[in-house]
Amino acid sequence: MTRWDAHELPVLPGRLQRLADELNEEALPALDGASDPVIALVELAYALRPHLHEGRVPSYGVLLPPGPIADVVSASAALHTSVDLIGAHDLDLKFARRFADGVTSFGVRTDDAVDQLACFDRNMSDEHDLVGLQAAIGGLIIQRHPAGEVRVFGPAGVVRWNGTGWHHDVPMNAWIARLSTVAPDLPVGGVRPLLRFAIHKLGGHRIGATLIWRPTPHAVPPHRHESLIHNAPPLRVGKVGEEAALAHALSQTDGAAVFDGTATLTALGIRLAPSSVAEQSISPIGGMRHTSALRYSHDDPHSIVIVVSESGPVTLMHAGRAITEADPADETIG
Repeated sequence: MTRWDAHELPVLPGRLQRLADELNEEALPALDGASDPVIALVELAYALRPHLHEGRVPSYGVLLPPGPIADVVSASAALHTSVDLIGAHDLDLKFARRFADGVTSFGVRTDDAVDQLACFDRNMSDEHDLVGLQAAIGGLIIQRHPAGEVRVFGPAGVVRWNGTGWHHDVPMNAWIARLSTVAPDLPVGGVRPLLRFAIHKLGGHRIGATLIWRPTPHAVPPHRHESLIHNAPPLRVGKVGEEAALAHALSQTDGAAVFDGTATLTALGIRLAPSSVAEQSISPIGGMRHTSALRYSHDDPHSIVIVVSESGPVTLMHAGRAITEADPADETIG
């Protein structure tokens, strides 16, 4: 649930009030972490419906830090990038927004204006980069991606609008904590890089995939794998270039990908063949990808299976159980 209530906000113009009510009704924590929820709401409303010019819908990005603007510089250094802060406080707000593309340039808003333009030395539009930047500076980051999706990065995770509906991904720590209760015998902390890759790289780019993490010396259960591709390169999740190569391959490859305890690829294009016991005891969930993955997790209890839907949401599976929410109170079991 959100930590604020629309009724606690001041009286707002109709469009802003409708957006505030929608966020509340959907229990979306999009404004959590905002030092000024009204300013955050205004920026989100703009990202959802930016000013058009000659029929072109612009991308957009704004940082809403809770503290001094200088924090953006130190946070960028921690992410192995650099940023130039260009004064913009004398510009009209509507005009200042035109310089913030949400890719390498972002507005920095603290009060009633965009005070600075943060111009980075590289592309910062990917979810992984913006999750890291938000964690470093705090507050909120609001982005309208060039592909059209609107995303809010905050302490409560990532809230997305894909043009038809909202989706919320909770922070990584919440998923790890949930996994530790479901799979207490596995070193679940080691799945963090793969889970981050699944949520923010694959899900963020709408790449459907099944990822199997096996942090164990136990062999794969016999007859549960059929390899369709041989000699997959040992790409490592956590290495930027190798992640990009892996995501590109997954976007063009059917079947599951298998990773060892260090999140290194060991097999690709794997057709999952459930046992007769799994087929009889595990009911279908979602489509074929989710069902085959869930049944495989039943047959291989030494694994964590991560399924990324083509629409973005991620499902975790272990020992025949499907976890769709990090909060067990809201969990849906297949």
